[in-house]
Amino acid sequence: MADAINRTGNHRAYLLDMTTFAKNTPLAQKVCGESDLLVIYRYLYGPVLTATQYWKARDKKVIVDFDQSVDHLNPSNPAGLFWYEGFPLEGLDLDEESVIDPPPIEQFKWGLAMVDAATVPSLRLADDWSTHTTVHKVMDYINTHHYPAAHQTHGDEIWIGTGSRVERESLEDSGLLTAMENVCQNHPRVKFVVSGMDMIESAKIDKDQLKFFAPENFEDWVNVLLTLDIGLMPIQGDYDRRLGSYDLLEFMIARIPWIASKEPTFHNIFQYGQWVANTPEEWEKIILDTVEQLGSYQQKAVGEPFLFALNQDISVNISKILKIYEEIIPR
Repeated sequence: MADAINRTGNHRAYLLDMTTFAKNTPLAQKVCGESDLLVIYRYLYGPVLTATQYWKARDKKVIVDFDQSVDHLNPSNPAGLFWYEGFPLEGLDLDEESVIDPPPIEQFKWGLAMVDAATVPSLRLADDWSTHTTVHKVMDYINTHHYPAAHQTHGDEIWIGTGSRVERESLEDSGLLTAMENVCQNHPRVKFVVSGMDMIESAKIDKDQLKFFAPENFEDWVNVLLTLDIGLMPIQGDYDRRLGSYDLLEFMIARIPWIASKEPTFHNIFQYGQWVANTPEEWEKIILDTVEQLGSYQQKAVGEPFLFALNQDISVNISKILKIYEEIIPR
C-alpha cells in the first residue's frame, strides 16, 4: 500500500517497523510528526498502545488495519497463545516480560476505542468490531508485480494445494482432507501440497504424494504458489468466514484454476472459480472433474479470472483507500 500511495505522486507514505514506532525513536518522531495519519497494523497492545496514546495526545489521526479475526482463532493457530494467553509473539521484539498482562486481545479492544477508525477486508469483521470504533471495509487488493508469470513444471504430475491462510481445522472439518485422501489413492499422479501448517501425520496419503513446505517469508510462499496446478480454499468456521478474498486473488493472478467452499461473502467473484459444499463427496467430485479436464480449466484461468485480478491491483484502486483516509483526517 505504501508503494502505491507514493506512486500517485500526490501523497507520501512511510513505513516504520513496529519496534521503531513503539520505542518512539528519533526516526519515529520525525516520520510520525510529519504525518497526517498513522496506520497501525493489527498489533495494538503494550508499547504500541502507549505510542498510540502519545500521538493521540498530539492530535494525530490514528487508524488500525487488520485482516485477521483475532477473537475467533482456531486452536491450532499459535497466535492464540499470544492474543488469549499473553505469551510473547516470536519475531515481534516488543515484549520485555515473559507473559503479557492483560492479554493482548483485551488491550486490542481498549486500543480500538482510542483510535479514530479501523479498516478491515470483511463485512463480518466490520460488524464484529463496529461497537468499538468506526470500521471501514476496504476490499482486498493485490500487488500484481509480486507474482511472476512463470510456473514451475513437474512433468505429468498434478500438484494441488491450498491458499496460504488455510489451517488444519479448515482442512479437516470442511471434508477436504478426506477428499484429497481419496483423490491421491486413486490418482498416483496427484501431489497434495501442504504449506505453512503442521504436518498431517494421520492423513491417509502416501508420503510420495504429500509435498510439505514451510515458507519463511512472502517470496517463499510465492514460489510454493507457482508450483500449483489447482488451488483449494476451504472455508469452515467463524475464523474463515471473516477472511477476505486475498487467497483467491493470488490464485487468479497466478492463473491457477481454483475451488473454494461456497460462501456468500464472496458473491462478487463467484464466476471466476468453482464452488463446493463442505462434504468429502462434493470436494472429491469437483476435484476429480478439474483433474480430468485440467487443460480446459487452465485455459479459462488465463482469461476473465486473470483480468479480474489485474483490476484488483493496489495501484489501480489506491484512490478508493485514500478517499477513506481523507474522510478520517478532518474529523
